[in-house]
Amino acid sequence: MRSTEPVFEKVPEPFRVTVVVVLYRMTPLESPAYRTVNEARAKSLPDQGDVRVVLWDNSPMPQHAENLQDGVSYFADESNSGLANAYNRALEIAARHKSQWLVTLDQDTALPTDYFAKMAAAAEICTRYAGIGAIVPQIEADGKSLSPNYFLLGAVPRWYRRGYQGVPRERVFAFNSAAMLSVSALEQIGGYDSRFWLDNSDAQIFWALHQHGKRVYIAGDIQVQHEFSMKNMAERMSLVRYKSALLAETAFWDLRMNRMAGLERTLRLALRLIKHRQRNDAPELRRITSEALSRRLFMSRQKRIAEWEKQTKEHLGERLDSAKFSWRRPKVSVCMAAYNGGKYVDAQLKSILPQLDENDEVVIADDGSTDDTVSRIAGFNDSSIRLYKHVKNAGVVATFEDALRCATGDILFLCDDDDVWAPTKVQRFAELFLTRPDVEIVTSRVSLIDEEGRGFENAQLNRGGKFVTGFWQNVFKNHYQGSAMALRASLLGRVLPFPRRKSFLHDAWIGTRNDALGGKTAFIDEDLLFYRRHSSNVSRRKSLPGQIRTRIELLAAHIYHAFHFTTL
Repeated sequence: MRSTEPVFEKVPEPFRVTVVVVLYRMTPLESPAYRTVNEARAKSLPDQGDVRVVLWDNSPMPQHAENLQDGVSYFADESNSGLANAYNRALEIAARHKSQWLVTLDQDTALPTDYFAKMAAAAEICTRYAGIGAIVPQIEADGKSLSPNYFLLGAVPRWYRRGYQGVPRERVFAFNSAAMLSVSALEQIGGYDSRFWLDNSDAQIFWALHQHGKRVYIAGDIQVQHEFSMKNMAERMSLVRYKSALLAETAFWDLRMNRMAGLERTLRLALRLIKHRQRNDAPELRRITSEALSRRLFMSRQKRIAEWEKQTKEHLGERLDSAKFSWRRPKVSVCMAAYNGGKYVDAQLKSILPQLDENDEVVIADDGSTDDTVSRIAGFNDSSIRLYKHVKNAGVVATFEDALRCATGDILFLCDDDDVWAPTKVQRFAELFLTRPDVEIVTSRVSLIDEEGRGFENAQLNRGGKFVTGFWQNVFKNHYQGSAMALRASLLGRVLPFPRRKSFLHDAWIGTRNDALGGKTAFIDEDLLFYRRHSSNVSRRKSLPGQIRTRIELLAAHIYHAFHFTTL
């Protein structure tokens, strides 16, 4: 359980939050969550930003919601379309109000009065880390830790020590309640999955964040008390809800977790059945648990998923689609690793910015430049440029990883600070991604230019203008040129973290990793990148021993990644 080190200079930011409290058969004033939210808001200092509250009522009949405080909105959803719909609608409200964070709360969770003060401090700390998608407190019940957790070997749940603060390298999962999630990260992943309309919506959302390269900051200085319904099923959970919860849990484990995790869930159900008998629980509870265990033992994975999807559709009907996060056009993120590129960065940005729409972005991670690179970038004064500055030089591979993690788009372009893009590059790549949903990576042909921008021929870089896909082919002779590549953001969870201190670069890793996983790459046979050759280029032609070493290290990295990161 190691923690990642901060990499960026701290950047003070305004703290703007939208809080959503989901009610069910409880008035706002009866809700511990709503009462303590207001107490925490009152204690927050004025300079700690803006906290808005959305009360989303899933009760069959609207509750008494008069005399609400300023900054509080009330919405009634008598159809009870679940948590996913409530959170997605609150996400849309948060985006309209330009909130940076969305806090999700169960109605019976009590927040400490210093919750927002400590969350504001944590948010400022998180500006030093790349790609923070959520900040979560530690949640307890009866002295036992409930959230957050990770999975040892990708299967066995383990919890963090009390008071832990930092960004673990493991994939962190946490409860919805009292979690503070990045609005831009939630938009990037498409909001909450409406199929997990009530149960396991939190597991699904944290899984999706990890798939898009986002990480979680654990704010262990915030301790939240919570009543967990699974701990007292007889009193706090109806039979219908319990059956639905088990179906959703099984579906999540079948869709998102490894086989070892499936075995752990099967064993957990068997142990729960034994506990039912020891406690002399109601026969109906035992029957539902027994049915869930039988499904895991005697039904195929595909049939279990199909049964869950069928029952979800039957329950929600048309609400299944209406509960989804509102669609937006695909967003482009240009991810640039910059280092002492002041001589060329102006020309590069001038070739990129006119191709972007108003919602697109250029994410630049500067790796400690000692020339005028940063001032030149700042001189553009363009709101679409987001500049992050490393506190110390980390190298090109680490810098690209940080830029990719910080991106919030759907299509991520890799970008050097010294090349020039063809005027139609973004359009051609975006068209191919749109028409080919099966494609994970798009790359193009490259044309070479010199330090003055004059073109010349070099068949070595272009492989004779040809591109070959396939794992072994590219291990033997890499055809992936990073600055000519773009990838879907949803691929990040399968290629990050990049192997460090190796003789190969990130482009060979991304391409061969995608090949190894069976992903598709499309090649555009046009010169859409003008690659600048000059004395400071990172890539060099290697000697034969160097080439052999690179191939061995690349293969070894794939073996290590397969056995290590797939079990986190």
